[in-house]
Amino acid sequence: QWHWFGTVFIGTTGRALLLNFGESLSLFGHTLTVTQLDRVVYGMAAVSLLLVVLGMNGIGKGEESMTEGEHASELRFYLSKLVSCQFSLFFVVAQSSFWIRTLAQYGVNWILFPSLLVIINDTMAYVFGCLFGKHPLLPRLSPKKTWEGFTGAFLSTLLAAVPLWNQWSLGNNVKDALYIAAFVSIVAPFGGFLASAVKRAHGAKDFGDLIPGHGGLCDRLDCHVITAPFIYLYLKGVMG
Repeated sequence: QWHWFGTVFIGTTGRALLLNFGESLSLFGHTLTVTQLDRVVYGMAAVSLLLVVLGMNGIGKGEESMTEGEHASELRFYLSKLVSCQFSLFFVVAQSSFWIRTLAQYGVNWILFPSLLVIINDTMAYVFGCLFGKHPLLPRLSPKKTWEGFTGAFLSTLLAAVPLWNQWSLGNNVKDALYIAAFVSIVAPFGGFLASAVKRAHGAKDFGDLIPGHGGLCDRLDCHVITAPFIYLYLKGVMG
């Protein structure tokens, strides 16, 4: 798992940091370019794949009494651990590369603005759901989420977006604030719904207990897994 973490971290966050310094970086007397870094990441990914295959081949070795069904079960367990590792990396590491690029090219306000909208949306969904919630939104994945909470959070986020936009002087076109708020309200929550499905599959309420009552780090980042790349691509493609 550590090898996959290193590969993904260097290939995403490491690459973003290198681009922040330009096309190259002097390191220990040697110049490291983006192309060279990409080659290193490719090699690490190839080694990681090799280790996975060797690991699966070693399952059941020396246990002659293991049946074919038991061996298949062990393989499924091994692969489930691998997928869990990749999923965690996707949630935590991959999005950070987009935030780093956003910070470097557009400033910290473009991280604070969408992050605050996500917090507002998440909080108001809970408030409206508790006060008026009657119709489940996705009962099989997240039974406590309701249409009333979803709608109330959408309207609240739209109302909060424009004052925040003007406060931080993020641009002249207020429509951009509403577009971003709409995305955060309608699309970004599905990152949380995906996280709910994973937690439900493993019989867990939260990914961790770092923040009492709110879960762990991944519980706070689930919506950002969609928001982070959207903000960067929106700024780059729409606002320039």
